[in-house]
Amino acid sequence: MSYTQEDLQRALRISKAIQEYFHINYNYNVVRSTDLYEFLAKKGLIETDRHRGIHFRAFLQKLKDNDLLSLIPQCQCSVSPTGSREWRFARMSDEKLETIRNSNKGKQAKITHIPRLPEAEINQLIQLARKFVDELPKRDASNLTQQQRQIRNAYPRAYEEWHSREIEIMTRAYNKFGRVDKVAELLQRQPHIVREKLEEHGVISKDQD
Repeated sequence: MSYTQEDLQRALRISKAIQEYFHINYNYNVVRSTDLYEFLAKKGLIETDRHRGIHFRAFLQKLKDNDLLSLIPQCQCSVSPTGSREWRFARMSDEKLETIRNSNKGKQAKITHIPRLPEAEINQLIQLARKFVDELPKRDASNLTQQQRQIRNAYPRAYEEWHSREIEIMTRAYNKFGRVDKVAELLQRQPHIVREKLEEHGVISKDQD
């Protein structure tokens, strides 16, 4: 299973968020993926689902399959007696995490990349462009299911129709940012939906990083 540069950056951000989680929940030493689910979902780092992290666990498996799980050093993977994967996350001091990161710098240098724009500049551009997204037509959400409403809480424009103006904003944003996750943040839609739409309109290819 191949991975993208976006996956690598996302893994690093998840690891940073997990450190924050343990700082807040100082009485926890080991937690499961389901325990982290809401915290990471609220930060927009993982997609919401009714199974409390099925997409998150699939992402962790993707990292493991590509020998990249070390990007989230707190993560521990084991196999249950039934043969299923179990994902747990252990408390780790900032010093130990930094030591592990330093030891992996050689490997990370080969797989990470410099974004087209610095993160701070991308965030500024998102704030400037958000007004154009807010002006897009909105549907009546009263007939959404409970599950759809939960997803919409995390992604305010989930299940909206795609209009030509939004396609234009999406295309320009990707050409500027070079990152699907940041385009999704601007559009307030699920990252995998935005990627599919970018592929559909030929902005990126299916095997593109």
